[in-house]
Amino acid sequence: MKTIAKLLCGVALASLAIAPASAKDLNKVGISVGLLGNPFFVATIKGIEDAAKKINPKVEVTSVSADYDLNKQVSQVDSFIAAGVDVIMLNAVDAKAIAPAVKKAQAAGIVVAAFDVSAPGADVTVMTNNVKAGEEACQYLVDHTGGKGDYVILNGPASSSILERVKGCKNVLAQHPDIKILSDDQNAEGSRDGGLKVFQSLLTRFDKIDAVFA
Repeated sequence: MKTIAKLLCGVALASLAIAPASAKDLNKVGISVGLLGNPFFVATIKGIEDAAKKINPKVEVTSVSADYDLNKQVSQVDSFIAAGVDVIMLNAVDAKAIAPAVKKAQAAGIVVAAFDVSAPGADVTVMTNNVKAGEEACQYLVDHTGGKGDYVILNGPASSSILERVKGCKNVLAQHPDIKILSDDQNAEGSRDGGLKVFQSLLTRFDKIDAVFA
């Protein structure tokens, strides 16, 4: 929760910093996230909305879910451009391939702010140290299993934030030869339903699981 709170503060501050000079100029904000049903993104969107309304209480904020589909997110950026938004808050589903969409929005005079995941050329980027987050989470697991046991890593879409968190986790686990990683390549799709489906499958494959990083 502390990490989420820090990110929300960062997003709110970024929204204020990049907003037009006068309240009347901030009329529309578009937000595209990886998965709208994810509680993390629900909280983040709330932080963005609160920051925008402090600038203009009548601001129109539109939030959409890309469902971790690059083509869908590119289409959403196009829709935001057509709608004439002033700012796009972007949680990129692909930290590299989203670049042309970012440039297109900026060419239309729209400020693009990336959050949680980097986006090439974004006007501002708000991220946590995802490698460190993965390290701290898995150190917690190590401490509670005595530095040994059978672990599974529930992976996710190939966004920079997820890749970096898994990297951080593995940095810690590699220091403990008595820890065995049973699985680390299953995509839980960044959702509760996806996590449930993947973990149910893992429970049928392995008789003993001591810790899970997701």
